[in-house]
Amino acid sequence: MYQKFIINQERLKLAIVDQHRYIAEDHSTTRGGGWWHMDVSSRKIWLYGRSIEFGRVTVELLTRIIRNGNHDYPDFTFLFSTSERLDDALLTARVVG
Repeated sequence: MYQKFIINQERLKLAIVDQHRYIAEDHSTTRGGGWWHMDVSSRKIWLYGRSIEFGRVTVELLTRIIRNGNHDYPDFTFLFSTSERLDDALLTARVVG
């Protein structure tokens, strides 16, 4: 099981699943995905990489989703990186939203 996210129905959805497709039932509105990492003590969530099934989320879309509050983590800061590896994403991510 892996920490994966998608944008579905204009909402950021995080889950621990084997494949991105298990996060939602209807993927007619899925607009990309990737991996996530959460640090509860610093209240930060890193979103990075891409979904093989749904592609990469654009930074513009992700920024809009987070600014509009379409997620379940209102007290967290979100960071985004196109890096495929967490170690790299932690170093290259920038704040979004």
